Amino acid sequence: MRERLQALDEAGTPIKVAVIGCGRFGTMMMTQIRRAPGMEVAVACDMSGQRAAAALVQAGYRGDAVVRARTASAANDAIASGRPVATDDIRVALESGVDVVVEATGDPDAGARHAHGAISAGKHIVMVNVEADVLVGPQIKRMADRAGVVYSLAYGDQPAIIEDLFDWAVSMGFEVVAAGKGTMYIPEFRFATPDDALTRYGYRLDDPATQVLNARMYNSFLDGTKSAVEMCAVANMTGLTPDVPGMHFPPASIAEIPALLIPESEGGVLKGRNVVEVVSSLRRDGTQIADSLRWGVFVVITSDSEYLRSCLKEYGVAVDPSGRYGLMYRPFHLIGMETPMSIAKAYLYREPTGAPKSRVAEVAAAAKRDLGPGETLDGEGGYTVYGIVVSAAQSDRQCLLPIGLSHGARVLRPVKKGAILTVEDVRPSEGGFAWKMRQQVNGS
Repeated sequence: MRERLQALDEAGTPIKVAVIGCGRFGTMMMTQIRRAPGMEVAVACDMSGQRAAAALVQAGYRGDAVVRARTASAANDAIASGRPVATDDIRVALESGVDVVVEATGDPDAGARHAHGAISAGKHIVMVNVEADVLVGPQIKRMADRAGVVYSLAYGDQPAIIEDLFDWAVSMGFEVVAAGKGTMYIPEFRFATPDDALTRYGYRLDDPATQVLNARMYNSFLDGTKSAVEMCAVANMTGLTPDVPGMHFPPASIAEIPALLIPESEGGVLKGRNVVEVVSSLRRDGTQIADSLRWGVFVVITSDSEYLRSCLKEYGVAVDPSGRYGLMYRPFHLIGMETPMSIAKAYLYREPTGAPKSRVAEVAAAAKRDLGPGETLDGEGGYTVYGIVVSAAQSDRQCLLPIGLSHGARVLRPVKKGAILTVEDVRPSEGGFAWKMRQQVNGS
């Protein structure tokens, strides 16, 4: 890959990238693209054009070189002269002469709309927005396939890194018993609110640097919603399923994982095999676990060959006491810093770094507190609901409310704290782009 990217540099024809969403992930990614061979940030797009321009400067582009453009033609003139564009107009990102669009807004409805627009314009789309992917990803992937462009989840984010480990294991002939990630979690976090999310992460509220952090986003990390979204994406990519609704979230050090994430009949916690799961870096009393996998990803593997199992142990792989199950893991993920891998793979090889194959799982909304008729739900990371991953079959059978469609929904009847909401419990906020795409899938 590096030689092909270097060849693009030498030819003066780098991959031109548009980034939609200039928050932490987007800025980190642009900073890395600025230093990666064979690609350049052509357009930075955000609801605030000023923030888009500031992100380009943070990435290393000169402020006086950044062009503020409101039309695709003006953007193309700037791109042709080698100057990056900052804009608050989404049409500039989608209609200008870029090769790859990266969607990093985190808003499921905006993500669905932007991915649809990029594919319609003949652009490859790299989806940082996992919330949109779990809501309408399989449908968008089919659209991209028909258009002859690539739809890909972003390398560096945990779902695509897990998919990479899964692909490695299955391609080698191993069985993947469980695949997942680490995070900071205890059950009481399910009911956390944005008011205390940042302090739980150790930030001081009187620190000016804290003021720019998105408390709702951090709260979605704490209450398990983000983990549910990411494991739903992994399920849809791999065919692995949630072992139980909401997963187990067992506390574990790295060394403990291969003895935990195996079937109950062999001393583990799993009711089945071939599942997605998340391990916690906190014991149930809230104390930190030494040598945890908080930032990492893993697969628990096994083989029907006793000889190969013995080889795993011999080469230093962490195994369970029986020696049947081994752990392969990566202790970190570098989010935006690794996304150039997805950009390069989409453009050079027409391949994704992970994409949904089918709808295997769903992220359903559950009540953070008792909810009464007339209340309005506030969606992911808020005060009213959290997300849990369930099988798509359970979601369809029970008519569960996807977390991605919960924002703005009006409660019609009482819902107890901890209960999973159904579509009959609410009046959804109709008319959004993602909602319309779901209606088309359901034949409504």
